[in-house]
Amino acid sequence: MGLVELEKELAGYFVRNHAILTRSGSFAIITALKCAGLEQGSKVVMPASCCPIVLFSMQMAGYSVVLADVSLSSLSMEVEQIESVMDDDISAILAVHGYGHFCAIDEIADYAKRKGVILIEDACLAYGGKFKGRPIGSFGDFSVISFGYDKPISQNYGGALMTNCQAFADKARGFLDDNKMAQFSDLIQITHVLEGLKKLDKLTAIRKSNIAFIEQTVSNEKFKRLTYNPELTYWRYPLFIENRERFLNAAKQQNILFTSHYRSLGLLQTQGHYPNAEEIGNKIVNLFVQPATPKTQLTNMVRFINDYRSE
Repeated sequence: MGLVELEKELAGYFVRNHAILTRSGSFAIITALKCAGLEQGSKVVMPASCCPIVLFSMQMAGYSVVLADVSLSSLSMEVEQIESVMDDDISAILAVHGYGHFCAIDEIADYAKRKGVILIEDACLAYGGKFKGRPIGSFGDFSVISFGYDKPISQNYGGALMTNCQAFADKARGFLDDNKMAQFSDLIQITHVLEGLKKLDKLTAIRKSNIAFIEQTVSNEKFKRLTYNPELTYWRYPLFIENRERFLNAAKQQNILFTSHYRSLGLLQTQGHYPNAEEIGNKIVNLFVQPATPKTQLTNMVRFINDYRSE
């Protein structure tokens, strides 16, 4: 199978007219902005709780990033937060499904249409899941996914840009023809990505099962959690605790691994105050739930959490 055939398979899975492979998810975002006609210096809204690579890549490409706070209910930027920073100079919205928890992407799409701005759905941590019956990754003027490390299809390389607009697709291919660094050039990965796509629904079901296990077995009330929805496909399951560093140090002594992504991106910019992103950044603990996570690791994480005493 070649690159064109894989693109057709991706477009079919995500119910898009066009899918274009790129070197990474970040390059997919930049390609979307370029082929939408956004000039350097254009303002793009993105959430303050997100992988910093997304921020850096847009800044390196010459765009002016406007951060918006996130909702503590979805860990994602919602219309309320977008509206709080919106002005007439903003040209695009990057809607990220934070930590794999879906945002209200349908409401954001309606809002972007009313405002006349480009919407890019960043589905990199959440694809494989559905939102109101539609595949995550099927919304917006563009949607982007990644096949990088620890993504739903994890190949440490590659991404894709998707759209329903023929003109955007043509411009994206033209941009990639002129920018070899952004191209999906490791053709050996095509077969691996296709295999991952064929297994994605099965792997997503295992991820959901791992999430349900943690949801049902964590009982320590010192850890706060979000409202459970069986359709959620977390990248890593989020819990929240005061004095997180003490917990992480105690876990490390027992050789039990947790992570603590992400710190508020507001720490990297001088303007703006993002209290929810800061609270998440200070308290979040990420539990591994990817399909390859052994049951023993899941059990050990839960046992340590339930036995943990902060005093």
